[in-house]
Amino acid sequence: MIEMRNHATSETSIRGKLAMRREILSRRDPSSSRSVNGFTLIELLVVITILGILMSLGVSGASAIRNQAKNAQARNDCAGLSTAIKAFYSDYSRYPTARRDDVTVEPSSTAPGNSEVIGALTATDATLNPRQVMYYENKTAKKSKTGTGYTGGLAEGSLFDPWGKTYGVLMDGDFDGKLQYSGTTLNLPEEAKSISGGVGVFSLGNDKDKGILSWQ
Repeated sequence: MIEMRNHATSETSIRGKLAMRREILSRRDPSSSRSVNGFTLIELLVVITILGILMSLGVSGASAIRNQAKNAQARNDCAGLSTAIKAFYSDYSRYPTARRDDVTVEPSSTAPGNSEVIGALTATDATLNPRQVMYYENKTAKKSKTGTGYTGGLAEGSLFDPWGKTYGVLMDGDFDGKLQYSGTTLNLPEEAKSISGGVGVFSLGNDKDKGILSWQ
């Protein structure tokens, strides 16, 4: 009996100690908990900030790369179209237009834009190009995100630049050996307006104060 009583007393003592331990743990200093939680929150904010910086750098870097690619495509298109116009002139002794004066075709967000010139160069206009010689080819333009225009290629008989505008074209149609940009869409300095060679092709690019010019 004494042994059973001692065993019960020991068990009660152990239970009491466990209860006391749980009570002590439940009453620990709340400031300690806040400190731990606060440190974790700070870490989280730091990580979020770093991720935000990295994402912004990634977006700006990707945007710069895309813009460089657009500039390169526009320069190639300007050079290619200028070469095609000169080849047409070499064969026909005239430029791909029905006009007989200096021609300035300004960029536009929709056709027709440069369609007269493109029609002659791609042999779709038999009146201007009766020999049906193909002087110019390019990829098919993509439909713009707005759904109302095109970017980067041929569409509806016109050639569009990567920013969704048709390329501007200048031609010395009166054959006086003088050609100068006199349009309004480019804000060029006077020294950049004079064009040699009788042909000029340009894109407004993303900076109409500079543009992308085949003659520079």
